[in-house]
Amino acid sequence: MTIKKVGILGSGIMGAGIAEVAAKAGHEVVLRSRQQDTADAMVATLEKSLARQVDKGRLEAADRDATLERVTATSQMHALAHCDLVVESVVEDLEVKQHLFAELHDVCSEYTILATNTSTLPVIEMAMVTDRPEKVCGVHFFNPAPAMSLVEIVRPLTASDETIESVKAFA
Repeated sequence: MTIKKVGILGSGIMGAGIAEVAAKAGHEVVLRSRQQDTADAMVATLEKSLARQVDKGRLEAADRDATLERVTATSQMHALAHCDLVVESVVEDLEVKQHLFAELHDVCSEYTILATNTSTLPVIEMAMVTDRPEKVCGVHFFNPAPAMSLVEIVRPLTASDETIESVKAFA
């Protein structure tokens, strides 16, 4: 599957960084936070980051504008329903992540790949709360995501070859 639309859950530094990387790579990005103010603040962070890159001559103004046009901020979980890939980047708490993965399973298309940015928690524990463990994996972006070209793909035993190949192509 070709990943075109990416959902990002989590309003911290990593969520904003992953969103920047995905949008600059040409993906449509849906930033979701529990509150609209926080989601909007993530877009403002992205705007500042891109403006700095333009000021330093690392990015053309037209590319900045195109990147920003690909980003939508929302507080609505259902806005992730038709994403090809959803990457969660919330607090490192297994119970919180499991609850989130169960909710994503109910909201997202059966074709959506669900991924976690965790670097410490067992991905299989998140996969098993869904009815699609073959479509769950880890996609660990190193911090700061826009400056680091290193992404770790974590394959739980349940993940399909297609899921891993799709995520590798995205990363």
